[in-house]
Amino acid sequence: MVDFRRDLYPFTGSYLDLDGVAMHYLDEGRGEPLVMLHGNPTWSFLYRNLVLGLRGEYRTIVPDHVGCGFSDKPEPRFYEYTLARRVADLEALIERLRLPGPVTLVMHDWGGMIGMTYAVKHPERVKRLVLFNTGGFHLPATARLPWSLWLCRRTPLADFLIRQTGWFCRLTLRWGACRGLPAPVREGYMAPCASAENRLAHLRFVRDIPLVPGDPSYDLVSQTQAGLAQFRQTPALLLWGARDFVFNRHFLAEWRRQLPAAEAQVFPQAGHLVLEDAGEEILAHLRRFLSS
Repeated sequence: MVDFRRDLYPFTGSYLDLDGVAMHYLDEGRGEPLVMLHGNPTWSFLYRNLVLGLRGEYRTIVPDHVGCGFSDKPEPRFYEYTLARRVADLEALIERLRLPGPVTLVMHDWGGMIGMTYAVKHPERVKRLVLFNTGGFHLPATARLPWSLWLCRRTPLADFLIRQTGWFCRLTLRWGACRGLPAPVREGYMAPCASAENRLAHLRFVRDIPLVPGDPSYDLVSQTQAGLAQFRQTPALLLWGARDFVFNRHFLAEWRRQLPAAEAQVFPQAGHLVLEDAGEEILAHLRRFLSS
């Protein structure tokens, strides 16, 4: 494992073999299962404080998507860095763990797209939804792709900005938390992706964002979006950083349209990394929601 301050991440993970590719995951605590899905360019480190706060009452399961965290970082010839493959990985993990009963999905960033695609495919396996600054649908009609993602998606600068320099990850950590992250926390996020070779997944996540018909994941996102209506009566909690420059108020409005019965808690002084800006408040809201 990558060496960094273990006091921030005091866990011993496990590994799932996905046809020769190892996916790392945390499996902490006992009880009702909570499956937490990170996005790009984070990893299970994002959920470290939720795991510590909830593992006494719940079974907290947090995978590192392949290419992220302590999971393998294979070249594209050995692994398809697509939404469909991410969902298949999640299916394999949940099947491997033989979880009793339905699960609560906890999702952030692109983890929402992965989790909601899984949910649409397996609605009987989903008990509750917890959504942090994320999506489960196409870019809302009122929103625009941020210039930073536009630069990193298809331009010749993409490989340089994401893989060669780590600019994408560093600016996410700088801009994503309104309070500013302490140096040890920044180092924790960066530790598994310190080299260009270890940042391939960051690039492929951005390139997999579907914007127009014909993009590789466009049809799958369309299917997921069309299936969201079946969760209108599923208990759902939106925990939203109001100062997110990517998953902004347009995404929140779309979730409220898709899941009108969902409870929403908006944190005015929190950004994209809402768990860093409002972690203690979020933990309190989650405990209440899960026990209600």
